[in-house]
Amino acid sequence: MKKGYEQTYEWVIKLLQDCDFEESSKRLGLALVSDDKIAVNFLGRKHIVAKDGIELAENPIGWSYKAKENEYNLKSVLGYYVLSEADAEPLNDFCPFAHFSSGIFDKHGDDYANSPLTKAYGNDYGKFRDAAEKLGMEFEKEKSPGQYVWRYCLLPRIPVKLVYYEGDDEYPSKIQTLYDKTAIRYYKFEPLAVLHGCFTGGLAAIGEVLRGPAAGAI
Repeated sequence: MKKGYEQTYEWVIKLLQDCDFEESSKRLGLALVSDDKIAVNFLGRKHIVAKDGIELAENPIGWSYKAKENEYNLKSVLGYYVLSEADAEPLNDFCPFAHFSSGIFDKHGDDYANSPLTKAYGNDYGKFRDAAEKLGMEFEKEKSPGQYVWRYCLLPRIPVKLVYYEGDDEYPSKIQTLYDKTAIRYYKFEPLAVLHGCFTGGLAAIGEVLRGPAAGAI
């Protein structure tokens, strides 16, 4: 029996067969490779979304997920992005992922969702900075001593911010991920949650590639 993530991927491919790739690419800011192929960049890797499948085309950093399920999930959410009918400009108004859950998750749920980043980068801000620079993130400011804000274009219409909080003797370091509030217009909550997991897990995997094995599995 096929796994749930395999069935989801096959459903996305079925939906893509009726998608107007030219219209989607223009509206979403994606590169149209041909009439039935669109290139989508995600964390330094390039995927080709086609009407018969979604494949990894380039991976210059060389990172990958440890679990096969995560690779399927990523391909599915990239396909969902191409399928999105939204046409909203980012508001540059950012919020934690839990904001989109309508109260299902509280701030502690957000910390749990971001745990791969905490495990990968821990108290090593230099390691996190190296990964951010490698991906072309923009350093915005040191909001307060030991609080560093970085901005990144996760997908063309979905900017995010990452806030690195240096820990001390009382509190450990943590990394918070903030999404532009229009993200929920491009994804329903469930696929947005999957995108969030792909993002944090992928960024954690990049930390492993840049400076050797990190604590914790992705």
